Amino acid sequence: MTLKASLLSGLKDKEVPCRTKGCRNTWTWEGTEQLRWMGDGKLEPPLRMCAECYAKYNELEDRKVPCANDACEGTWTWTKSARLAALKKGRTEPPRDRLCEACRSQAKEVASLDVPCRVRGCENTWVWTPEERIAADGGAGTAKPPMRMCDSCYDHFKGMSDQQIKCRIQVCEGTWTWTRGMQLEATARGITEPPKRMCDACAEVFSSVEDLEQPCKARGCSGSWIWTRFAQVEVIRFGGGKVPARMCSNCYEKFKNSQEQTLDCRISGCQGKWVWTKQMQLDASNRGFKDPPRRMCDACASEVLSYAEQGVPCKQDGCGNTWTFNPEMQLSASRKGKPGEPPRRMCERCKRFLDSAETKEISCEACAAAIVWPKEHQLKVELGVWVKPSLCADCRRARGSHVPSNPSTTSETPTSDAPSAPADASTPPAEGPNPLL
Repeated sequence: MTLKASLLSGLKDKEVPCRTKGCRNTWTWEGTEQLRWMGDGKLEPPLRMCAECYAKYNELEDRKVPCANDACEGTWTWTKSARLAALKKGRTEPPRDRLCEACRSQAKEVASLDVPCRVRGCENTWVWTPEERIAADGGAGTAKPPMRMCDSCYDHFKGMSDQQIKCRIQVCEGTWTWTRGMQLEATARGITEPPKRMCDACAEVFSSVEDLEQPCKARGCSGSWIWTRFAQVEVIRFGGGKVPARMCSNCYEKFKNSQEQTLDCRISGCQGKWVWTKQMQLDASNRGFKDPPRRMCDACASEVLSYAEQGVPCKQDGCGNTWTFNPEMQLSASRKGKPGEPPRRMCERCKRFLDSAETKEISCEACAAAIVWPKEHQLKVELGVWVKPSLCADCRRARGSHVPSNPSTTSETPTSDAPSAPADASTPPAEGPNPLL
């Protein structure tokens, strides 16, 4: 076997990428051709088109395109190879920034310009080339440079993609688009997290409302609070449109700085407690009260419902009225270990009589001396148990009478050293032992 035959047997056909930019096809480099190529001292395969690109290439023609400089009437040639590469990238129109030969020569006399990057927060620059400056104003130097990114920002921009971020309204499931441009600006300023924003639907509601002043929810307060547009969005879209109940800033400070208090139950004999909450304290303060109210503990408040009012006879002899033994009194008696045992009290009529009556001085019918008539004795007379006194103590002794311990059941009896005589029926005895004797 000859050397050539040996080399041919070792070389196999090879698939080589198409030379057209953007094309992913290949063309076949046969082994015999590889041998001739390497025989000329070349190691890299030749640049060739695939069959598809080559066929398309033969269909195309060079195209004359107007110069990018609007003030120029010249043209430049968009070659078949360039058109083929553009087609592979999905473009059918020629680039708009190319100059004719004359303008390119003129551009050599124009200096390039360093322009700040368009991304806020980036301190880099990009180069506005002479060719671009010629295309902008024909070299007059009057045009403003376009808004562009520097190379670094553009590289980052190409590697990014738009992101869908949840709406900042907590109960909303909508999203908004955090674009690549927004992300790039955030990165340039050292921000890695997306901003809090609303979705389009929430933003539309937000733009249609205004801040509203609302009354404070605390009872007795005339203050107000501001229902912001932002807070309205959540209520309007997801809360049925009902205005929330909130405190004004003054009431909120009072509420925040107060402390719950544990207080004794108002039922006498009960060891239970009840809690005077911060809300209760705020309501009391707004109504002008500083001290806590007297309340029952939870156990007493529940048990007191099992009692019914009872009418108890008045403690005053001769009074046929009753006073009310209410459920709280009954509960107190139960707490003290005396369930069902009402205390001895007066009825309302007797109490009103004592409250309105005053101790009086009346004159003795015999000697005109002053007789002290207490209001308690007056009540006995009012009830018909006693009779109004008419003689002072001295006159009664002179007549040989004494004061009985119970005038309603005991008749007067003459003293042992005085003549027996009937009692003066017109001079009734006073209540009990008279303090004047």
